Amino acid sequence: SLQDSKPIRLINGTSRCSGRVEVYYEGQWGTVCDDKWGMQEAAVTCREMNCGNALAVKYKAFYGKGQDQVWLDDIDCTGDEKSLSNCPHRGFGEHDCDHHEDAGVVCSGNICSNNVRLINGTDSCSGRVEVFYNGRWGKICSNSWGGTEATVLCKELSCGSPKKNQDVFTFGDSPLAGLISRCSGNVSSISQCVVDEHIGKCEGVSIACAAIRPLKRVLMRCNKCYPKLLVNGTDRCSGRVEVLHDGQWGTVCDDEWDIRDAQVVCRALDCGSAQTAKTAAYFGQGQGDIWLDDMNCIGNESSLLHCYRPPFGENNCGHGEDAGVICSGIYVTVFYPMFQRSNLRLINGTDTCSGRVEIYNGGHWSSVYNVNFGMNEAAVVCRDMNCGDAVKATGSFGQSVDLRGLKMSCSGTERSVTQCTLREYTRNRSDRIQEASVQCSGTCCKGLFDLSSDSEIKKCMCMYANFWLCTYLLAPILNRCKKL
Repeated sequence: SLQDSKPIRLINGTSRCSGRVEVYYEGQWGTVCDDKWGMQEAAVTCREMNCGNALAVKYKAFYGKGQDQVWLDDIDCTGDEKSLSNCPHRGFGEHDCDHHEDAGVVCSGNICSNNVRLINGTDSCSGRVEVFYNGRWGKICSNSWGGTEATVLCKELSCGSPKKNQDVFTFGDSPLAGLISRCSGNVSSISQCVVDEHIGKCEGVSIACAAIRPLKRVLMRCNKCYPKLLVNGTDRCSGRVEVLHDGQWGTVCDDEWDIRDAQVVCRALDCGSAQTAKTAAYFGQGQGDIWLDDMNCIGNESSLLHCYRPPFGENNCGHGEDAGVICSGIYVTVFYPMFQRSNLRLINGTDTCSGRVEIYNGGHWSSVYNVNFGMNEAAVVCRDMNCGDAVKATGSFGQSVDLRGLKMSCSGTERSVTQCTLREYTRNRSDRIQEASVQCSGTCCKGLFDLSSDSEIKKCMCMYANFWLCTYLLAPILNRCKKL
């Protein structure tokens, strides 16, 4: 039964969705023996980790030997179980193995499989901590939160380390159900920690991490959960290739770099086909680690990490050899306009579809002022944010201290705020001009489905991720979304 299921995690892989399989039982993490380990067991593991489909099974401690207990042996799944521990097995701790036989798995990964978010923060690396658990969002209770959990979360979000004096940071509370979270051992994601429902009073915990993710990296994390991005290009689909590994961004050396490698990058980032593979730091020299070298892709891989290559960090290069790509970008332009909303955000709202309107302009974020700002402008903002229809063009979501901002004028039919007329506007300290705010109806899922069951929630998640795709190619894509 689900009540008998035990938390699992993947250790020492190249991403959150690959690694040595470990199970949490009686307060301790232990490994799984590779006897009878196959694709059915891998499928259950990947699904439980919210990591998509199983791509490969690994034997003989491929991801290194674990320590302490071997908890499971002779697992015999059908492939339909919701948890690995629900599959028939010898019994916890009953085995004839040692850690040379630790089992592993490689999963495909999922679009936006992140199950943690920060709400109402002052930047992308601060806010109230909320976790997606058992099909719904909940808040983490402060009485179950400590330095270990904060360190795991900041690293998972590529936000560095937690700031000191965390008790001074408060980003409000919410009526969501309370959750407790306990992290132990070598975990790289909150999803690998023990999360459970909390009964009783719960004050939501807030966090502030030391780093601030560059906007471009935030966009890639939110819209495609591939650990990869392009830097210093002329648009989202060109630039120096960087890879996220062990919490740090690093470059790719141009040794053996060719159009086949570039094709993998462009496809993974939904940027169409590769036009050119650039060498010799064409898009400028990176900093820090050089993670990959001697790439040898066939060209049909779903990620650079699946190509034949040396291990992370092994190279004979300098940053003068950083690799880059130029992609056609056609898929993003035609099918995914929602990915282009990196220049728009809503601040201090009660959810992701309400708040004070800010636009990235001239290298920094600027408030839009409430100068003839009405429902036409609000409609475009909500549409651009993939937040349904505009409900209100007013709200109280705080104020900016900057006197310089933008005046925005739209007809209401534009698909993006970039198609509206934007002019610089400077207010006086004595005037009462406030920042523009909006309240939208919500995501494209709202009102389309009854969200009372897990299957409907999955439909909603599919529709949210593919909203524009379903809009432009409504049939038969919409039917496919519904089936999922």
